[in-house]
Amino acid sequence: MVDYIRDEEEQAELLKNWWQKNGTAAIITVVLAVAALIGWREWQGHQSEQSAGASAQYQNMLEALSAQPVNEGAVTDSANALIEEFPGSAYADYARLALARLAVHDGDYDKAVTFLQAVADGGATDELTYTASLRLARVFLQQQAWDKAAAQLDKSYPEAFNGMALELRGDLAKGRDNAAKAQELYTQALEVLQDGGEKDRVQMKLDDLKSAS
Repeated sequence: MVDYIRDEEEQAELLKNWWQKNGTAAIITVVLAVAALIGWREWQGHQSEQSAGASAQYQNMLEALSAQPVNEGAVTDSANALIEEFPGSAYADYARLALARLAVHDGDYDKAVTFLQAVADGGATDELTYTASLRLARVFLQQQAWDKAAAQLDKSYPEAFNGMALELRGDLAKGRDNAAKAQELYTQALEVLQDGGEKDRVQMKLDDLKSAS
């Protein structure tokens, strides 16, 4: 019992000495920890608000894009807001893709290239980068800028994008008057693409080449 009491007294004395040396630092540490927790919660709340705002702008942009006819003014307003308010986000990249689509529709290919190049050079996700690269290649093909299109199409694409890449490589070969290579690439694209509009389009291109040869 005496040993127990002595041990308690020694521990109390050690605690008293430690507090005299470290008590202030401990209080500061606790205060900082609480402040950090409060700051983290406030930051999370701010992020939630930001995400909700971006989502609303994105939804407005999609609705304007799907309108018949397309509400170009509303698309542009929402897209510009996403780019300005949420730079570096996937929302901003989707906005650039939407603006590129409007530019292509209006025949302003140089403007479309500017928007697409920004995403192709480093999109917020790999999927956005691949999508922008292939759309950029399509615009270059439209401009008959064969070398620029080739630079985009020489990249490696994952399976989900391979069918479109093969189709565009076929378009490039056709543009360079290499019909045999174009037929080969279109055939490869048909083997990769799923049934649907894309496959039907490639089949029509292949049939046109065969009938012309």
